[in-house]
Amino acid sequence: MGWRDTPIALVSSGVKQTQRTLILIAGLASIGSPAVAADVLARVVADDYCSVYVGNQSGSAMTRVGGSEGNPWPSQGASFTFDAGPGEYIYVAAWDSASFGPPHMWIGEFTSGGKTLLSNKADWLSKYDGTIKDPSTAQVFAPAQSASVWLAPAISMPNGSSPYGTLIDGSPAQMIWHDAFGGSSGSQGGYALFRTLAPVAAVPEPSTYALLLAGLLCVSSAARRRA
Repeated sequence: MGWRDTPIALVSSGVKQTQRTLILIAGLASIGSPAVAADVLARVVADDYCSVYVGNQSGSAMTRVGGSEGNPWPSQGASFTFDAGPGEYIYVAAWDSASFGPPHMWIGEFTSGGKTLLSNKADWLSKYDGTIKDPSTAQVFAPAQSASVWLAPAISMPNGSSPYGTLIDGSPAQMIWHDAFGGSSGSQGGYALFRTLAPVAAVPEPSTYALLLAGLLCVSSAARRRA
């Protein structure tokens, strides 16, 4: 029996089945399509202390993922790893110890999937709070969400510069200050906050590819049955 002799009801049934299959595939793909969070390998040093966070652009949701953990800058720089998703931001809060004076700064390197993000004046923006040292995650929310403008860091020096020397071995990262190299900084009584987009690319989950492949096979099978 050729296609001209095929009952209309069977053709209609096959088309509807194909439509239902495509709708199901689209629905499942939309569930499995969120991009996978990636590991970020970090090395960070701050004079004197710092905390590292991952959060959204507005700063309304942030999670602390690492920091100096009470160690002064000569004992910092050990690698640590955290998860970040596409579209998420890395925040670094840096502050001086009450027992030491300026200058105050931080330097860092973040690597994920072959991409490396460095501390520098071009890629980061900054704000500050002049009243709180060693801020909690909740206290970092306030300046992150405030209406004050994010500004590019004002001062930078190459890794290896005096008086610090090399803080992160083999890294071209820059030591950065949000406004001044010295005690005239607006954050001298508090902390500076820095932000940039995490170096994570949007990659579909493997399940998405599997669903799309299954869909193509179903469509191909349905076409063969109709033929």
